[in-house]
Amino acid sequence: LPPGASTYVSPGSEILRRFLLPVSECSLTLESILESLRKDPWAVPADKRAARCTGCALSVASSLMNLACPRRGGRTMLFTGGPCTVGPGQIVSRTKGEIMRGHQDIAKGT
Repeated sequence: LPPGASTYVSPGSEILRRFLLPVSECSLTLESILESLRKDPWAVPADKRAARCTGCALSVASSLMNLACPRRGGRTMLFTGGPCTVGPGQIVSRTKGEIMRGHQDIAKGT
């Protein structure tokens, strides 16, 4: 601990306070945001997949978790509706012409 400090403050705590709050301080705002969510008005063309930047989202979540709980275990849950199509972690392009391997392909070894 630094001289005169009674508790340890992690170097990232100031950054963390910008992005995370206790549930008691943000529950009404969070509920309001979740209730106001609507379907994306921009339709995805029939020959394209939706843009999903899952890898980037997990990277941000991992960084926030590391700041919130340094040198401790944590859990990040991801609920997704399809493959990552943009950015780090991209496993298939947005064009549907590129076919992804399915469970049957993996089982057959192809």
